[in-house]
Amino acid sequence: MTSDRIRIAADSVCDLPADLAKALNVQIIPTYVNIDGKSIPDDGKSLNRERFFRELPSMRSLPTTAAPSPGDAEAFYREILDDGAAHIVSIHVPEKLSGALNAMRLGAEAVGEDKVTLVDSLQLTFGIGFQAWAAAELAAKGAPLEAILDAIERVRLHTRVYAIIDTMVYLRRSGRVNALVASVGSLLKIKPIVSVSDGEVVSIARLRTWSRAERRLASLTNDQTPLERLAVLHIANRRGAESFLERIRDLAPSDTLVVETTPTLGTHIGPGSIGVATLNANWRR
Repeated sequence: MTSDRIRIAADSVCDLPADLAKALNVQIIPTYVNIDGKSIPDDGKSLNRERFFRELPSMRSLPTTAAPSPGDAEAFYREILDDGAAHIVSIHVPEKLSGALNAMRLGAEAVGEDKVTLVDSLQLTFGIGFQAWAAAELAAKGAPLEAILDAIERVRLHTRVYAIIDTMVYLRRSGRVNALVASVGSLLKIKPIVSVSDGEVVSIARLRTWSRAERRLASLTNDQTPLERLAVLHIANRRGAESFLERIRDLAPSDTLVVETTPTLGTHIGPGSIGVATLNANWRR
């Protein structure tokens, strides 16, 4: 099967900016953020990120998040197939952290499982985005399905996502990563650095100051060189993300992106955090 008829899809947690997703021809299905009983698609349009993160600390109840419904997934796949695709490679947030993959599986069953290949990214934010990016580039060049899936696997193995958590308040309230919260415990004024490993969020360092955490984050980024791609991530802290990028400018590819993560993820992490997603250039070997 040649890839001019293979389409790449992902959920909005991949954090691909809309213009990049359009250029790559990656189809994005939104997850949802539930605020005061209203379910809002996290599609980059229906929910203003800047306003959402500004108001999040003062919300009386923490918003919840939800996967697309099976009906959403079925309609999403049918639209892509009706547009001429013969097969869809659909890359999603880890099954250990979300019900998205199961919903997409039910949608795929409805349109015909032979028409959709589902991929558990085992990653978050641009860790998903890098997989979709590489897959889409190969699809545009006419690569077969097997080559696209092999590239996704190699990108996953060479990708790291790290983040400094500004406050544990949101993780504690969300209840999504209880093992991480338990590992950090009740220590005050600790800035944990977390990573995504095998579809789970894990604590890899606990620093007492933000400056020490930034130094460790820079060191972790350096450990992943040479970099083919880099995204500096933030939640309501673009200034901090841009400052960190300047700190590691000698490591960063010229097309490095500074990206505010989706509210679906930001709800559970909270404002102030920054991070990186790295793709080591050796993935192509």
